[in-house]
Amino acid sequence: MIKRTNKNMQKYPLWIAGMLLFAPVQAQATETLKPLVVTAGRIAQDPAKVSADVTVIDRQAIIQSQKTSVADILRSQPGIDVAASGGPGKATSVFLRGANSGQTLVLIDGVRVGSATLGSFDWATLSTADVERIEIVRGPQSSLYGADAMGGVIQIFTRNGKGKPRVRVYGEAGTYHTVSGGASVSGSTDSGVSYALTADSSRTRSVSAAARGNEPDPYRQVTVSGRLGIPVGDGTLDVILRNVDGKTGLDGFGPVDALNFTSDTKQTVSSAKLSYPLGDWLDTSLQVSRSTDEVINHDPAVSFNNSDFRTRIDQITWQNTLDWQSLTMLVGLDLHWDRGLSGSAKLDRTIIQRAGFAALSWDGNWANLSVSVRNDRNSTSRNKTTYHAGGVLRPLDGLKLTANYGTGFKAPSINNLFFPGFGNPNLAPEQSKGWDAGVHYQLQEKEFSTEVNAVWFDQRFTNLIQTVLVLPPFTYAPLNTGKARTNGLELSTKLAYGPVYASANWTFLHAINSLDGTRLARRAKDSGSFIAGVRMMGVNAEVQLDVVGPRFSAAGNKKPMRGYHKTDIRVSYQLNPVWTIHARVDNLENKKYEEVSGYSVLGQAFYGGVSVAL
Repeated sequence: MIKRTNKNMQKYPLWIAGMLLFAPVQAQATETLKPLVVTAGRIAQDPAKVSADVTVIDRQAIIQSQKTSVADILRSQPGIDVAASGGPGKATSVFLRGANSGQTLVLIDGVRVGSATLGSFDWATLSTADVERIEIVRGPQSSLYGADAMGGVIQIFTRNGKGKPRVRVYGEAGTYHTVSGGASVSGSTDSGVSYALTADSSRTRSVSAAARGNEPDPYRQVTVSGRLGIPVGDGTLDVILRNVDGKTGLDGFGPVDALNFTSDTKQTVSSAKLSYPLGDWLDTSLQVSRSTDEVINHDPAVSFNNSDFRTRIDQITWQNTLDWQSLTMLVGLDLHWDRGLSGSAKLDRTIIQRAGFAALSWDGNWANLSVSVRNDRNSTSRNKTTYHAGGVLRPLDGLKLTANYGTGFKAPSINNLFFPGFGNPNLAPEQSKGWDAGVHYQLQEKEFSTEVNAVWFDQRFTNLIQTVLVLPPFTYAPLNTGKARTNGLELSTKLAYGPVYASANWTFLHAINSLDGTRLARRAKDSGSFIAGVRMMGVNAEVQLDVVGPRFSAAGNKKPMRGYHKTDIRVSYQLNPVWTIHARVDNLENKKYEEVSGYSVLGQAFYGGVSVAL
């Protein structure tokens, strides 16, 4: 089956590669200045001077996509695989450049988020309603961010306020008895206080989580998010609060219905960050934050499915930026306490991680160089020192050549270390080292703009934590036995001419278990996306084609899943400055496919909605 599907898929790499030469995700025809990039260097930087491979998805692109979850936005980005165990609200993992779901650090407004027991972030309930932009930084970034940033960093920035008060109310309904809606208010006062508040809710009857199930597994979520910026002398105090409550129906292991199996989830972020200039060349910031992740499963029929896991990450980050024109230095301290608590598993453990980091960058007329180093001290496993070096050359106007080399690590999770009857307190951190090299070209004319990017990457992983059978005592336990290598080519391009725009990307990924030569689970060898759209006379219409090659759902080349392509169509019309209506069709061809073997995805679906902006 896999060989036959591969043959059918061969036309897509050739087709997309051709498009990449002449067309380009989310073109921005009207923009002449790109926003500054924050995540790549922990400070605001001109994208032209950043060596790391970065994608920025701004608010305009999010609105145009009509996507209601961040996971759906990420599905169409180069170098990313997404796997959901069922429809909306079910456990969702993101794989960046072939790294596993726990090897990519996720930040929300600079705050580490995710489950400290599992050691990964579940993307299932992350709505786009309060998201201002998303920054994706690919490649090892542990030299700035520490544990978990082996494959890269994905940072979500929530909305902030500016200018006169603005109110937006919106609603949508569609297939699978889906209803969603919300409201936001933002602005700033004459005294410089900025504010933004968003409330968003959605619910759907959905489909059965099990591919062969008969009863639907519904999902609902409520997100409340607020941000307040307060002037403090020459500085600013930013206060952020975010709460997400979700409830979803689940099915058991394998393709079978579990009629009353449900999961309640809650994710919160709270943060206070003071940024203050201490002179013309020195800025300092202090951020104190907490994130929580709670999952409570209920199943009256199967006691094994009942569980409760609550985790908390408390973090303090002190960062100082010294700017001497062409030379910039960054130094800081990072501390976080990760606690996992479970009554069902009789688990209560805390891991403390302390780190110091420093970075130095030099900006020249046609070149940029940067280096960074970080030392992490862990209370339960070995300490690690990581580093990164990157360079940019700009030999011609619009042309940028980049190169990076770095190391990364992931500390063992609380479950791997301490879970009763399973954990191994002697585990060492997972490690990685990797490099990439890229060619980037941009051309901006009055009516025409284009962008072409090609990045080759290669990364090796060692000391990977795997669950193996230990003889004796004939029990399963986590051990540092795994090795893997991922390499490949990421191509992307954008084109805009007047009101018409197009974009495309394609990823060739070789993700292999170095011990036996099998492919890493749920990573497609080929994947890509194509978007064509037009904006004129208040109308914005887009067609999007996503292509995903064949994969294996389980390690050892087990549970093969066929490749597929899926088409979405969307259109919006701004009736006047206040009213906008929109409609879309997802999975136009009603494709049947799987992201995790044995679990369903949504079929053809129609949605329509309206928004009011005051």
